[in-house]
Amino acid sequence: MRKFLIAIVVLFFTVLTVNAQGVTLEQESDSTINVVGYFCKNDTMTFRNHQLKQKISDNDTILTYDISDEFMIVVTDSTSNGYRMEYIPVSHVSNVDSDTLMNGLMDELWKKSKDLHCVFTTDELGQVQHIENWREIRDMMKKAVPLVLDWFYQNKPGLDSIISRRQFENMLLVEFSTETKIREAYDELDLLFGVHGKAFDIGQKEFDDVENGYPQHIIAKVGYTEQEDDNDIEGDYAVMTKSVVTIPVEDAMDLGINSAALLLKENVADSLSKIKSDLVDSVKTVLKDQDVSVTQNEYYGFFFNGWPKLCYTEKIVDVGLVKNMELNLIEWSSRHWNIYEAADEEDSKEL
Repeated sequence: MRKFLIAIVVLFFTVLTVNAQGVTLEQESDSTINVVGYFCKNDTMTFRNHQLKQKISDNDTILTYDISDEFMIVVTDSTSNGYRMEYIPVSHVSNVDSDTLMNGLMDELWKKSKDLHCVFTTDELGQVQHIENWREIRDMMKKAVPLVLDWFYQNKPGLDSIISRRQFENMLLVEFSTETKIREAYDELDLLFGVHGKAFDIGQKEFDDVENGYPQHIIAKVGYTEQEDDNDIEGDYAVMTKSVVTIPVEDAMDLGINSAALLLKENVADSLSKIKSDLVDSVKTVLKDQDVSVTQNEYYGFFFNGWPKLCYTEKIVDVGLVKNMELNLIEWSSRHWNIYEAADEEDSKEL
C-alpha cells in the first residue's frame, strides 16, 4: 500500500511538470480554501511516516536512509483558544542495514526515547504553538544521547579518529537544548500542521520567485479532491506545489563542505579546506559550469475537518552526474473522531 501511494504521488509530480491537469480536482464555486482544524477532544489519528534518502548515479540507485515510523496524535483537550495534543510513538523500523551510520544511530535513539510522549498545543486554527513538555524531552535526551553514543562508538572502531565523540555528543545535545530545537526534531508536526491557518486560491498558478537569492520557478495547484474510495469524504481537499531553484555549482559545493566540516576533527576539516578549491574546480570542469537544480515537490491532503490525510515532500538535488533524493511521506492509517451532534444523541462515533 505504501509503495503504491508513493508511486501515485511521484506520478502526479511527473505529470504536473508536463501537463497542468496531472491530478483532477473538482471545481467548486468557492474561490479559496482555508486550512482549518475542526478537532474534538479525544480525536485520535494514527499515521505512518516514511523517510527515504537515495543517490542516483549512472542509472544506479543507492539507498542510504530508509526509516518507517508509526505514531498517534491524540487531542487531549479542546478549548476556544485551541487544542492540546499528544504525540505517541508506536513503532520504528529501519528498512536498510542497521550498521549504516545514520540508521544505527536512529535505531538506538528511538529505543531510548520511545516511551516519552510529546505534548504540544495549537491555536484554534490548528497551527502548532508550543511543546509543553520540552524540558522533560531535553532532560531525557541528556541521559539518552551518551548511552546511545557509548553503543555507537563501541560498534564503530576507529570512528573517534574521524568524528570526535565529545564533539558529536555536544552537537546532538544542542539539537535538543531548547523548545525551538525540540520542535524542529519533531518535524512530523510541521509537515502535518504547517499549513493550517493559511488560505489558498483554488486553481493553478505558475510564477517565478527568488529563494535565498537564487531564482525559483513555482507551480501550485489547490482544490477539492474527488471521492475515489470509502476512505474519501466529500469536502476533502489538497494543496500541491512544485518548485525548482537554480544554484551555482560553487555555492552548492561550498554549502556541502561547510556542513561536513562541523562534524569533523580539526585536522580532517583543515584537509577538506585545503582541497576545497581543487574539488570545486574539478566539479565545475566536469559539469562545464552547469548549475545545480534543486526541485521541491510538496503535497498536503486533508479531510474535510482539517485532519491531515496524506502529506508528502520530496527534494531532488541534481548536479548533473548525480541526483540526491530525500522523501518524506506521512499517511493516515486509522482514525477515531468525536463528532458532537446534540446533547441527547450519542456524542461520538468511530469512523
